[in-house]
Amino acid sequence: MQYVHLGRAGLKVSRLCLGTMNFGPQTSEQDSFAIMDRALDLGVNFFDTANVYGWKLGEGWTEQIIGRWLAQGGGRRDKVVLATKVFGRMGEWPNQSRLSAR
Repeated sequence: MQYVHLGRAGLKVSRLCLGTMNFGPQTSEQDSFAIMDRALDLGVNFFDTANVYGWKLGEGWTEQIIGRWLAQGGGRRDKVVLATKVFGRMGEWPNQSRLSAR
């Protein structure tokens, strides 16, 4: 796997990034775990997610799956660079959208 510097921080990420948008609604947790395991085995260390992934079937579902996968240990959290987007609306209440303090 080829790695490149992300910005100027010296952080190195794989040229390929694993998109996780369909984890949860379209891809079972078991299959999502298998995909992340395989990606890591192949050297992919850059995973992309967002707070709204899971959409109307359950915002945050994808991030919960990734969190449970990371919690299994085995050095996963030390190896993966996790990029997430936090601007999406998670609910109707004032502090559940955009970049609120919540």
